[in-house]
Amino acid sequence: MSNKMRYRYGPLEMRSVKKTGTVAIELGDMIKETSAGKCAAVSASADADDLIGIAMSASPATDATATTIRIAAIGHGTVFEMIAASATYYYGDGFAISAAQTLVKYDGTVTYATATNVVAMCIKDGTTAGASTSTSIGTVLVSFKPGLMNKEIATS
Repeated sequence: MSNKMRYRYGPLEMRSVKKTGTVAIELGDMIKETSAGKCAAVSASADADDLIGIAMSASPATDATATTIRIAAIGHGTVFEMIAASATYYYGDGFAISAAQTLVKYDGTVTYATATNVVAMCIKDGTTAGASTSTSIGTVLVSFKPGLMNKEIATS
């Protein structure tokens, strides 16, 4: 994912967090908390339980360990335009983390289950913007559910 401001509108609750190791974090990345109490970019669906926010500043891999970045905390009704696999979606549809920095529409009936937690809800009907085929990647406007800091994504 290239550095891209994902914030669109709504309240912003900013936090300053330290990143783990010499990893790259790009503007707009979904951010998780690590077991060491630091942060890193989301890299897989299993990271849903540890999601804490969206990066509002970048830090290249060449930065030192524990470099501080700014994140927008999730769960406050803030709307972000995130990368998503091509789909038609409706207001209220759930989205889970599919892979590194990509959301996928969740079609199940249970919105929480270990590695497939719904982390965001669609806030506008439509077809994924910028997508032209079923394998295209586009964007979707979502509001994230409360994350690790509020313990509402993970229920088990």
